[in-house]
Amino acid sequence: NAQREGPDLPTLARRLWKVAAPYWSSDDKVQARLQLAAVFALTFATTGISVGFNFLGRDFYNALANKDQQQFTTQLIYYLAAFAGGIPVFVLRDYARETLSLRWRSWMTSYYMERYLSNQTFYKLQSQSIIDNPDQRIVDDLSSFTGTALSFSLTLFNAAVDLISFSNILLGIYPPLFIVLLVYSIGGTAISVFLGRGLVTLNFLQEKKEADFRYGLVRIRENAESIAFYGGKENERQLLLQRFRSAFENLTQLLISSRNLEFFTNGYRYLIQILPVAVVAPMYFSGKIEFGVINQSVSAFNHILGDFSLVVYQFQAISAFSAVIDRLGEFDDVLDSSKSKCLLDPLEGIRLTYSPVESSTLLKSSQPISTEKCEKLLNIENLTLLTPTSKTTLVRDLSLEIYEKDKLLIAGPSGSGKTSLLRAIAGLWGTGKGIITFYLKDAKDY
Repeated sequence: NAQREGPDLPTLARRLWKVAAPYWSSDDKVQARLQLAAVFALTFATTGISVGFNFLGRDFYNALANKDQQQFTTQLIYYLAAFAGGIPVFVLRDYARETLSLRWRSWMTSYYMERYLSNQTFYKLQSQSIIDNPDQRIVDDLSSFTGTALSFSLTLFNAAVDLISFSNILLGIYPPLFIVLLVYSIGGTAISVFLGRGLVTLNFLQEKKEADFRYGLVRIRENAESIAFYGGKENERQLLLQRFRSAFENLTQLLISSRNLEFFTNGYRYLIQILPVAVVAPMYFSGKIEFGVINQSVSAFNHILGDFSLVVYQFQAISAFSAVIDRLGEFDDVLDSSKSKCLLDPLEGIRLTYSPVESSTLLKSSQPISTEKCEKLLNIENLTLLTPTSKTTLVRDLSLEIYEKDKLLIAGPSGSGKTSLLRAIAGLWGTGKGIITFYLKDAKDY
């Protein structure tokens, strides 16, 4: 696991689309799309409110600098009115986003649960150790995915609208300040990507290791009597400590990478508080702009820089979200039997069939004295069982028939394939060849 590399960008994009797309074309698509449109409309309205506050702030500080009490009082009233009207829009936007996220999560949970429990998939994943901690992916990763996906989508939309709105304001004040902003944001993004390049992999591994540790604790609770009966507490303790140490060591590396990134992002964030003022201050000292314009330029600069610097400000959140996409995408690929090459098809070599019981009613040849007709229940033809990995033959060319009232004893040494035969009859064993036929009264339903 320590050598695991994070997914490349095309793989991440493919998995994001594969996980996110089904809901928006599901039976709930009309309500979901309407609610999503409402969320985007409210987000657009919040951007308009921010632009209005930008101009209100300019006039407010101009009145303060000019010592114009009447104008100051007027602007203060405007400010309070804008707060009263604007705050509900921000609150409603967040509420609409959270309710849509909850609705999306509810649908996705049902969608993944249905796929996970169908066709004995849950058994194959566990028995073949194809993927780790599917429970965590359904509970934690789905919750994180829906909330973060909506949040990032709105952030990108808001950034695009912000960029258009405040770029015009900043270019109108002082075009060189816009050039400084571009250089500053591009440089900051490049440095952030370099410093945080390992965070995606570390976040993925941390989720896995924490889930493994939690699963170990759940396993002890579910098997408490067996562990106590056989005196296995020391073995379980060592296993738990090993899993905890693994999670602890990975978390240490994650904290070191986050610390290095924080050194840069904190300095990057605090420098912008004085950078725009330093650029436009000469114009104020020469009398070309008013004092309120400095505040306006700082506000516009911060908005645009935030739009350009999404990677800088959100890098840790993006890396954590990338890990969630990777885990869900991997889970989805496994559940998709038509594309997964790991999941063994139970019908690949051993074929299960169902026939009507009436067609198999006959006189038992093993009891020639009896005239009682017995119904055939099970027929096995030329069944060969192989182990999944080493392909060792456990059972070769087994054929038998079982009739009503028959009794069958399967005997043999440990490891000879007794349980494997029962798994094959139950449709749980997929490696081998042969035909297993069940005779049922309602065979048409199978």
